[in-house]
Amino acid sequence: MKKPGSILSVLFLSLALAVVSQAIAGEDNLKTMADIMLKLNHYPSDSEKETLRQITLSSASSDAEKTIANAMINLEHSATAEDKKKLGAIEKDESVSKDARTLAQIVRNVNHKPSSEDKEKLKAIK
Repeated sequence: MKKPGSILSVLFLSLALAVVSQAIAGEDNLKTMADIMLKLNHYPSDSEKETLRQITLSSASSDAEKTIANAMINLEHSATAEDKKKLGAIEKDESVSKDARTLAQIVRNVNHKPSSEDKEKLKAIK
């Protein structure tokens, strides 16, 4: 028979691993989206859109990541008016990571492709 303390330890360790894996997934999501934006020329390719779609469907993705990924899927030279509003809200949300706010700003302001200055910001996310 297992001791109650060891069961609690296993539960705590499982919860800690879930939190860490979700944080790692989030970092990977931001890096993936930054990489797609670095190569962007007018709009994401079909395979890049599928990668972004997977981010929107993942339970490990934050709401901000899902919103950014969805806005990137919708890109056609620039973000839609509706997506710009949502991205602007992410930019102002101090509870969202700095990298996510930066990425939201770049996607919101993109015109055909990221500027040279934005590309440097995207490289820093990687």
